[in-house]
Amino acid sequence: MHKLLKPLQRGLIVLLMMALLSGGSLQAQNLSNAELPADQLAQVNPLIDIVLPKLYPIIAMDVSPSLGDATLINRLNLVVALAMMDAAAPYHESAIGMYTRIPRRSPSEINDHNINTAMLHAAYQALLGLLPQRAPVWRDMLSDYGLNPADESSDQATPVGIGNLAGIGALEGRLRDGMNQLGNYQDNTGYMPVNSAYVLRDPSRWQPGLRLQGTGVYTVQQFVTPQLANTEPVGAFDPRQFRVAPPVASNPENWHAYKEQADAVLAVSANLNDEQKLKAEFFDNKILSLGLSYVHLARERDWSPADTVRGYFVKTAAALDGSIVTWQEKARYDAVRPFSAIRHIYGDELVAAWAGPGAGAGEIPASQWLSYLPEADHPEYPSGSTCGCYAQAQAVRRFSGTDDLNWSVAYPAGSSRVEPGFTPAEDLTLSFPTWTDFARDCGQSRVWAGVHFPAAVEASADLCGGFGDLAYEYYETLLDGTAPARPAAQALAADPWLMAMRASEADPIVVPPSTTPTPETCQAVSDSIYITAVNSGIECQPLDTSGLGLLTGYLDAVRLTGELTLGAQICFRDGGSLIFFDESSAAPTISQLPTYSASDMVCGWINRAGTVMLMASDLDKAADAPPSAYGAAPLEACQVTALENLSFRDAPGGQRVNVIPAGDRLKAIARTAGSFKVEYRGNTGWVSADFVRAEGACG
Repeated sequence: MHKLLKPLQRGLIVLLMMALLSGGSLQAQNLSNAELPADQLAQVNPLIDIVLPKLYPIIAMDVSPSLGDATLINRLNLVVALAMMDAAAPYHESAIGMYTRIPRRSPSEINDHNINTAMLHAAYQALLGLLPQRAPVWRDMLSDYGLNPADESSDQATPVGIGNLAGIGALEGRLRDGMNQLGNYQDNTGYMPVNSAYVLRDPSRWQPGLRLQGTGVYTVQQFVTPQLANTEPVGAFDPRQFRVAPPVASNPENWHAYKEQADAVLAVSANLNDEQKLKAEFFDNKILSLGLSYVHLARERDWSPADTVRGYFVKTAAALDGSIVTWQEKARYDAVRPFSAIRHIYGDELVAAWAGPGAGAGEIPASQWLSYLPEADHPEYPSGSTCGCYAQAQAVRRFSGTDDLNWSVAYPAGSSRVEPGFTPAEDLTLSFPTWTDFARDCGQSRVWAGVHFPAAVEASADLCGGFGDLAYEYYETLLDGTAPARPAAQALAADPWLMAMRASEADPIVVPPSTTPTPETCQAVSDSIYITAVNSGIECQPLDTSGLGLLTGYLDAVRLTGELTLGAQICFRDGGSLIFFDESSAAPTISQLPTYSASDMVCGWINRAGTVMLMASDLDKAADAPPSAYGAAPLEACQVTALENLSFRDAPGGQRVNVIPAGDRLKAIARTAGSFKVEYRGNTGWVSADFVRAEGACG
């Protein structure tokens, strides 16, 4: 009967894989009772026939729509696999549970029906605690197979009682493991980025990206689960004993290496082929790559239901343990992502690269460069995805006794989620003969995706296979009954190296939220202006408007002087746009200040002395404002020539609206100390005076 059921089971996995490949909305699917034999529980493999087809779609809908947030996906999978493995332990000749020690059952009770009943009830209890908002799905998971989700028995002599106890034990055993499940997985480490999404103050450090969520709707990235670095691992080791070498090439003081690794990413970007693009997408989807690769192997090896769960536990524990150390080192180095470094190095210069979905390769301004996949929500070094793949590969090698995988994934023409309709140009099949091939391609895919430098991949590849060994060796002690009793997991103390480093650094600068402390001299400027700063030598004064020529549209203003190296945040209670009168140089300049919202105020950030003015909102697009609006002098007989590719902006220092090729000659109609207002292709805008050659009566 088991062999007759196999085609139906395989069909279910094929349907699930198709849904995951398409990136569409997934619905929890199950074999209907009509398709199952009478003794259905004895004929199925609960993890891969029932639990995962229910869980994976919920992860896509509730946890990680991109299926790329490995830390959260790993933890959910671990707790469920742990619950099911501990439920099967009493039916094994020597196995014991990790957090529950339920008495062994007699040989006469050891059959697939009892084991599967216990494992499904364990999964139910774990999922009910992990994702309670989906309780109806988990209830159906049991009732569809003739089990009663309302049966809360704790009788250690019955499969239902064993399953309930094992599920609750796994859930409670990991409830306070450091991931902050009780706090909805929010950061509790106090991490703050040095850079904002708008200003790269330290080009060696991570810059949160600005994400477009919908038409005109943007969000700023947050470091996803930095507290993972303080999570208790499954394997018997101390994460603080594992370190990776510093990412020296990510320090701009090593300029040649800094530029060289950025150029390596650009070179890959300019030469992406269809296979590289699809592998980048494939490995970014943690359910498809790390999840279904294991499902394939379990099917091919025809593992028993209990062994399938044990292997899944080992591979998931390895990936989670590797992530703990990876996140520890990510927090330690806080390293810059390629997109920030490339823009920092080249600014508006044209670079050869992938030009966007369906556009192929071409020359684009470096400031507009995008990675093939969106950059991840955490610092760059070392690579978390690479670590997960290498850890899982080694764990499964140890569990299965072989490196063989023999797995292929077919992509129809045009099925890419990044370039739908374009990639691949023809039907293409990705093949992974061995786990070695799988892990290597996984690591390289992060460089192909443009989200990692090669050094981050190499660091994880060198380190992370060992976590597969540690997870397997701990599993062996559970299987042979020698594992010592284990108390409920507890969060680790903060990394002492990181704490020492933070204590020696200047206070981090964050925009938003406000930084502290605020100098007393700036705390009471007015009821409508709020200033936060790090330096103590800052003074704030009411605006002296004489001679500025900026009264048109003027609403409010403040002048800041003193030591502003670490910056200051200026917020106005009333809305509008911000203009900055920069007094730090011999020739003061005026520019439009990028703004953001904090506590329902309009805010800007400066790191040099000057006056910040709140202007009427109709000055946001100021290319057509009269020259007097910027204190600019009108010109009648002036021409400028672009010395290099030049940003054409809507205001002095404002938003770039075009790029003027080097050598183009333009009529200048006004100027400030640092900018020219010019005519270009029928439009007016502003260019920097530092990158043009002026001829004629240019003032």
